[in-house]
Amino acid sequence: MEDKDIQSLYARLDDLKGRAVRGEMGISAFLSPRELHYAEAFLKRQGVDFFSFGGYDGAERGRVYILPDYMEGIKDAEALADFGYSSHIFALGVRGSGFEKLSHRTVMGSLLGLGIERSVIGDIIMTDEYSAVVLCDESIADFLLLHWKKAGRDTIRLEKVILSSDFSPKREYAPISDTVSSPRLDCVVAAVCNLSREKARETVVNGAVELDYELEERPDREVVPPCVASVRGYGKFRILSLSDKTKKGRYRLQAEKFL
Repeated sequence: MEDKDIQSLYARLDDLKGRAVRGEMGISAFLSPRELHYAEAFLKRQGVDFFSFGGYDGAERGRVYILPDYMEGIKDAEALADFGYSSHIFALGVRGSGFEKLSHRTVMGSLLGLGIERSVIGDIIMTDEYSAVVLCDESIADFLLLHWKKAGRDTIRLEKVILSSDFSPKREYAPISDTVSSPRLDCVVAAVCNLSREKARETVVNGAVELDYELEERPDREVVPPCVASVRGYGKFRILSLSDKTKKGRYRLQAEKFL
């Protein structure tokens, strides 16, 4: 994130903190994984009582809930009902006609085509080739039920759904196994992106790599798994392990690429 984006995020969080000081829970919009990382770090530094939630355990996009004093210690959305609140997250089941396969891109594109801000939409979970579950702000749910009729070229049907407590969408990854001479960031980037060491070093120095959602421009930064690396133009990767040296002294790398 650029400095101006970070400062804008912090300003919004300060507004929510003020709401909590006045005795009302402060709820953010849906934040991207990167925004969520910065938001949680910011609030922890300030000693703020909060938790984050995106509609199910493990959601990528989530909301931050900043708690007033009388709600101190709450760490999950289920407990909000005891104080007259809810998560304000709604789940919509989306089903195509079968005329055309749906994808995350077509679903997202059709939503934005309705003039909706990305910040009111959480995760879009493809459950099969013709259906999905969309998490959204409660305030926008009725609008979508009334006006959202197509995704791509296909007609869709919507229904309200309740996610089970053990809901866990299937995520697809491509496994990566390799060896690297060092746990340096440029070595790891070279391996997961299939680049030369020099090209990987340039990629890092040029500001195209994030490690755990923070920009990292030092090629010699040590990578400590588990962590997430994003490389502009190449994708997002989970670095699972860097251990068990080979007889030649190289590190065994286990990673996954998000598909």
